[in-house]
Amino acid sequence: MPHKILPVDPRFARPDRQAYIRQFIHPGFEVTLPASFDRETLLREARAAAAIITGMAPITAEIMAAAPGLRVVGKVGTGVDSIDVAAATARKIPVANAPGWLRCVPVAEHAFTLMLMSARRPWLWRTPERRFHVQLEGSTLGIVGLGNIGQAVAARGAAFGMKLLAHTRTRGKFRPRGFEVTECASLEELLPQADFVVLALPLTPESGGLIGRRELALMKPTAILVNVSRGPHVVTQDLADALREGRIAGAGLDVTEPEPLPEGHPLWEMPNAVISPHVAANTDGVQRASFKLLFDSIRRAVNGERVESLANPQIYS
Repeated sequence: MPHKILPVDPRFARPDRQAYIRQFIHPGFEVTLPASFDRETLLREARAAAAIITGMAPITAEIMAAAPGLRVVGKVGTGVDSIDVAAATARKIPVANAPGWLRCVPVAEHAFTLMLMSARRPWLWRTPERRFHVQLEGSTLGIVGLGNIGQAVAARGAAFGMKLLAHTRTRGKFRPRGFEVTECASLEELLPQADFVVLALPLTPESGGLIGRRELALMKPTAILVNVSRGPHVVTQDLADALREGRIAGAGLDVTEPEPLPEGHPLWEMPNAVISPHVAANTDGVQRASFKLLFDSIRRAVNGERVESLANPQIYS
């Protein structure tokens, strides 16, 4: 009988994801899409699951507990805030994910897509409105988070001739080659100086609500906020208020809270907000590599081998 892989995220039913699954799943494994993604159905389906996979939908301690034969949980992406990593670790279950270096380039490129859309406003040909654009060269780019994505954003900012600032919890570790990044001790130091602020940090209990009314008030009225990390980093209503009142100039958002934004949300109607549907890493090359890695990790875990890319390597200690 093949080993059952249970998706808990309905996005795995999409034709593109089904194609990647068919291409990279190993013999002896099968992906079983549940008839419904409600809690009761998922708990019932989990009883026979050797692996549970997700995108943004939660893999909870409850659903893991419902799967006595569970050997691995995982996702195609890098951030594992949708998975109860502590519960998995307590059971010595690997939490497989994609390493940040695999997905950082398209995310950094998307950050600049949002920056340029917000700065250049190419849709203005449809209206009689004419305003000065914002030039990236000579502007100050403030990066919050200097992991793989933040470093890739910095390199591209340097290529645009921007002055680079960064705030990170691991100060002094980034050694850029051919350009300089000035590290700020706090957000309060970075925000008033930046013309563009890019959020590129993982979601943790401490980083939720990182950008709210107080932080937005520290930003220049001409500044643009870009979020390519996680929606809960920003207090959505505070951002909407700041955009509507002109306290900052614009926002480029690949992620929101909630996600997706409901119909009629004020951000949809704001001319100074550019929103994409959490697709920053959605290139064919990255998705192929990420799906292949996930299914390789599942095969390794079920066969009792060490998973190489995971969020909780301490389970092997």
